[in-house]
Amino acid sequence: MQPENEARLRKIRRVSSILRGFCKLVLGLIVLRGLRIEKIILFPGKGLVGAISAHYGIFPVAALTGRGRLVVGLLGAVTFAITFKCVYHLHRLLGDFAKGEVFTRDAVRQLRLWGWTCVLLGVMNIAWPLIDRAIELHPPSGLGLDLSGDMVVNGLVIVAISWFMAMAAEMREENELTV
Repeated sequence: MQPENEARLRKIRRVSSILRGFCKLVLGLIVLRGLRIEKIILFPGKGLVGAISAHYGIFPVAALTGRGRLVVGLLGAVTFAITFKCVYHLHRLLGDFAKGEVFTRDAVRQLRLWGWTCVLLGVMNIAWPLIDRAIELHPPSGLGLDLSGDMVVNGLVIVAISWFMAMAAEMREENELTV
C-alpha cells in the first residue's frame, strides 16, 4: 500500500474509533431515556408526572387512560428499540472502519441495516402524531400532524449508498484475486 493511502487509512481508523465511542455514549443515553419515559407512561403517580416532549410537540401523560398508557408504552418501547438498533448498526459500521475494513461485505451489511432502520425510525416519527387521534385523548394534546418523511428519505439514500458500496466491495475482492 502506498504511504499516502496508509496515512488515510490511519485517519479513517482514528476518526471511526472516536465516533464509535460517541455511539456507545449515545446508546447508553437512549437506554436511560427510554427507561425513564416508559416509567412515566406505565407507572403514573410514582413521582414522575407531566408530559413527554418530542420533536413534534408535547404529549400529555396525565390525560392518558389505562388503554392509552398501554398503547403509548408499547409504541414508545418500539420507538426506542428502533432508535437503539439504528445507532447500534452505525456503531458496528464504525467498528468495521476502525479495523480498516471499509469496503467489505460486513461493512455493506451494517450500512444497509442502518439505512433500513432509519426508514423504520422515520415511519415511527410520522406515526407518533397520529397516536393521540387513535387513542382519543381528552382533551386532545394538540400535536400537529407532522408528515415529513425526511428520515425515511435519508434511510433510503443510505440503502442506495450501500448498494454502491457492495459493488465496490465486489470490485475490491475481484482485484485481490487477480493479484
